[in-house]
Amino acid sequence: MTREFKEHVYGCLYGVAIGDAMGMPTTFYTPDEIKRRFGFVEKFLDAPRGHPIHDGYVAGQVTDDTELTVVIANTIIENKEVNPQSIAKGILNWAIERNAFESQMLGPSTSRALKSIMEGKDIVEAGRLGTTNGASMRISPVAIFNAWSPLENVVEDVEKACIPTHGTNIAISAASAVACAIVESLKGNTEIDAIIEAAKRGARLGSTKGFPYPAASVEKRIELTLEIIGKVKDGFKAALALYDYIGAGVESNEAIPTALGLFYIAKGNPMTAIKYAVNMGGDADTIASITGAICGAFKGIKAFPNRFIEKIEKVNKLNLQSIADKLIEITRGK
Repeated sequence: MTREFKEHVYGCLYGVAIGDAMGMPTTFYTPDEIKRRFGFVEKFLDAPRGHPIHDGYVAGQVTDDTELTVVIANTIIENKEVNPQSIAKGILNWAIERNAFESQMLGPSTSRALKSIMEGKDIVEAGRLGTTNGASMRISPVAIFNAWSPLENVVEDVEKACIPTHGTNIAISAASAVACAIVESLKGNTEIDAIIEAAKRGARLGSTKGFPYPAASVEKRIELTLEIIGKVKDGFKAALALYDYIGAGVESNEAIPTALGLFYIAKGNPMTAIKYAVNMGGDADTIASITGAICGAFKGIKAFPNRFIEKIEKVNKLNLQSIADKLIEITRGK
């Protein structure tokens, strides 16, 4: 595997962390609130005092989006496969260590599923109502592990990663869209439209997995996202149109089409897409981390300013490059 491939894997994981940390202070605010409180956010900031979720977080600090991405990466590295039982154990151990049940840190689907697992419920049943974006936000290691796999195989591993907390077809469809967009980017495809087509195919394949749930199609909403973008010329205005018409909430069929739309608007430029997500608001840290992962895989680590990478490591001490190298090594051995 080439040095260029490594740089795109690094870009993917740092895209998660940079998007997450930049979106941390603006999460769950409206665009108008963000403009009033911050102006236009273009750097890492402390969370405002009294923030509904991230009170006390400092500039550059990541949230559960990145932390759980690392948990998934480590379970894959340890098992050399995507193992649902190990993923459930890893997420539960993380939640206990972080006292996540005593805070607003956990998303609704993950919180409900983990409590069910703690009560002794089988992991397949625990995640049967999970529809939100928690699986999509942590799916990038599964994509990296499957960088040279057919998309059908990618989606099979996505389903395994989703089962413990997000076992519905809608959540698996969304996570598959993200994973397939990343895989297509890691394969070296430089066409924006090809990445979107891979995402749509992933969404379609993923929609056949898991427990059926009555919700709008992820694939169709990706198509609608492109129609909306086509009618708005200005980049950030297009992002705000997605906020109004597709949504920027925690549901998978809002957050993931919007994240892919930001990728498209920004032409794959990670910092542009992340800034749009951050200033758009809603579930800003998660949407910024997802679009950061896709754009980072597409453009590579060199698309991020060094000061952002250095700040992430200084504040969080994640050593994401080492995690990426280990994922690459087991990917090579598949």
